[in-house]
Amino acid sequence: MKFSIALVAFCFAVTAVNVKLQADQAEEMEQAKEMLRGLAAECKTKEGATDDDVEGFVSDKMPESRTQKCLAGCMQEQFGISNGKTFQEDGFIEIAKMLMKGDESKIEVAKEIAADCKDVTNDDRCELAVDIMNCLKESAEKHGIELKH
Repeated sequence: MKFSIALVAFCFAVTAVNVKLQADQAEEMEQAKEMLRGLAAECKTKEGATDDDVEGFVSDKMPESRTQKCLAGCMQEQFGISNGKTFQEDGFIEIAKMLMKGDESKIEVAKEIAADCKDVTNDDRCELAVDIMNCLKESAEKHGIELKH
């Protein structure tokens, strides 16, 4: 199983689940990426991000620059994954329920991942975004889920 860290980590994550992409799943993933590009517009403006920064986020590249980290933080806040100070376990679970479309076994794994990351905090909202992404990745891997980076 593969998770897209951008979608999983906030819509992410924060974590749209991809089970080895087949043709219809590839199309669905591209639609999800297109939706993310649209949803990133407000954060792009707010954080002074470029189209390349947004594309990196959508393509699951770990943010490196301050602007990229802040873009990720803004997106996480927009989706209720973060409040700018802490990881929001309930927000992550709600997003996971939507993305998992009622698949209880996947929702249970998402709850376990959320529980693993519930204590992630950082006073710097941009660094918090990276801390959340790293925690989600580590927890997913602990549960045998490969995260696409």
